[in-house]
Amino acid sequence: MTTDEKRRYIFEDTSFEGRPRSKWIIDCLLGDIQTFFDGIEIFIKNKEKSGKREGGGNLSVPILISTALEFVAALYTGKTKYQSKKEGEKKYNATDNVRTFIKDFFPKEYKNIPFLLWDGVRNGLVHSFYPKSFSFQRSSQRSERYIQFQFYVEDKNISSHFKKDKDTICICINVFELYRVVKKAIEDYLDKLKHDETLQDRFKKAWSSVEDYRDKADSNQLDEIKKLLDYLDSNSARPILGE
Repeated sequence: MTTDEKRRYIFEDTSFEGRPRSKWIIDCLLGDIQTFFDGIEIFIKNKEKSGKREGGGNLSVPILISTALEFVAALYTGKTKYQSKKEGEKKYNATDNVRTFIKDFFPKEYKNIPFLLWDGVRNGLVHSFYPKSFSFQRSSQRSERYIQFQFYVEDKNISSHFKKDKDTICICINVFELYRVVKKAIEDYLDKLKHDETLQDRFKKAWSSVEDYRDKADSNQLDEIKKLLDYLDSNSARPILGE
């Protein structure tokens, strides 16, 4: 691709879901998270009135934020799991991608803990719906100490912070603030992308590997595809839940 073609692919071409790919990141990827936050704010306002015991999104939202962060970090580094499968490259490592992105675009406090943040938040929540805790031991001490995470949404103006007691360091994260940090990092990346051809090459390589990849159906999936075709028969559309 020429320089102009790369810019058009990223910032102008609307063949992907009717909008430029760079704008899709803001409107759709981040837009979905923002919609969730709008609902949380309404929930907080109405919680006392309703008296309902419902979740406030303090676990679900970090999962959404981590998903956005993983995707954009892959664009930034030019490395995706689909590309690795297709080209037989080194095994995809989301942690390395995210660590690089965090160190280049996040504020200092987050730059210092990329491995704790990613493994504790993303891996913990995605795999067990609960953040991971870590144990450690200083050479001068015999007893174990612990790192744990806490998320809260009740007051979006309270800053995320660290706190410690005798045995535990707690990384307390306001999910509203975490989203603001991620959103600004992504916006800064997109601004840099406009003028950096190396980043444009990586973006194109990563995005196309995701957009164009098709996984080959296995035997179980082929059986289901046959049933789907039989159900459709000569019809172009039929309801999923029956008629």
